[in-house]
Amino acid sequence: MITDEAGGKTGHDAELARLKTKKAQIVYALEHLPRGSTVEDVRRWLSKQGQVVPSRQHATPIVNDWRARNGVTDTAGHVLLTPELIAKLDEAENASAGTVVTAPVTSQTPAAPPAPVAPPVPEAAQPTKPAGAKGFYLVALMSIGVSVDTSWRFFEQRLGITDVVERVILFSVMEAALVACGWAMRGGVRQNGSPGPARLVAWALTAFAAFAAFSLSGPVAGFARVLLGPVLGLVMLHLALGIEIRATRQRTTTWARIGRELRERLLSLLNLGDDGRDALARTRDKAALRAARLSVASRWTPRRKARLRRALHASHVAHDPVQRDRMLRELGVLQHADELAKTSQPSPW
Repeated sequence: MITDEAGGKTGHDAELARLKTKKAQIVYALEHLPRGSTVEDVRRWLSKQGQVVPSRQHATPIVNDWRARNGVTDTAGHVLLTPELIAKLDEAENASAGTVVTAPVTSQTPAAPPAPVAPPVPEAAQPTKPAGAKGFYLVALMSIGVSVDTSWRFFEQRLGITDVVERVILFSVMEAALVACGWAMRGGVRQNGSPGPARLVAWALTAFAAFAAFSLSGPVAGFARVLLGPVLGLVMLHLALGIEIRATRQRTTTWARIGRELRERLLSLLNLGDDGRDALARTRDKAALRAARLSVASRWTPRRKARLRRALHASHVAHDPVQRDRMLRELGVLQHADELAKTSQPSPW
């Protein structure tokens, strides 16, 4: 049973109310609980503090990460079982059950106790094969057919080359160059994560193919030929290479970090951060905050009383004491916001 320090609940309530995310509350609980506390200890402690209890699936990775960062690797002598370790233990148990042959126990030969099965050592992580890239590579090869037809007609009608053998040799140069560039880009991505200079050559060949298509079929039909031909092939190739890069890249680039940061900030702005709340809890929390703000708003606020009644009804404070306490604490903060600057704090120096 988890015991808290005397008189600490009121202080914990105030501190937990200031934390905006469930992750911050879980970390706060870990910092105020005995070292080695489990996920269930954290969830039980937050429940005693009157907080919305996070799900076990949401709290487990946060607790494991905090324990790893603070050097807590063992809980009462028990190994932390992860889904991967459980699966490997099951495989080892099944393998031992299928191969071990038990000898009959006689009075002369005492039965030896079964040897404990040690958990298998995880093997080195193998590079995962990119899923979905093969489809894009196939479409890129199929699009060459449109480019082949365009080149065949262009060399005959615009350049006047009617000999079949000569025409095949000449127009196949560009198609073979496109295939070679795609192969080189794929090899460069798998080797060092970059398509290399072959990408510029491929786009230059695409520009020539566009010139041939417009010259052969005009702006409308030529646009269709170049769009469904080399342009589509290069786009499909880039999509396949993007999958290859994501599957083989071991480090996180600056642009990837910026993209994740912008995404998290947008989700936080929309109040959609992953804090363990469901849609109903988010709606009620917003309504409680709106009710607290409307209660301290000026009387000139449009339709203040009607909006306040709707917010109180949506927040479910009449039936949920935890939500009512949350709204009252928010109201107290808003009413005494002017006194915040008057609060004397000890010097940090």
